[in-house]
Amino acid sequence: MIDIAQIRKHSPQDGDVFVLPEGADHQDAQAFAEALHMACPGVKCLVLTTDIQRLDVAAMNAAGWYRA
Repeated sequence: MIDIAQIRKHSPQDGDVFVLPEGADHQDAQAFAEALHMACPGVKCLVLTTDIQRLDVAAMNAAGWYRA
């Protein structure tokens, strides 16, 4: 049963970064991204299954992030 008190509203916006909990795999990320796309079509965001601090420069560049 869902605890109603635990439900939170989120309003994703372009550029948001979602870090899934430890243990989430690629399939979890795919399912989350698909649900996000259905709920907020056109919103561009990043879904990660790893700690953001573990990304190297090449991975950040591939995601469209650039160091200043």
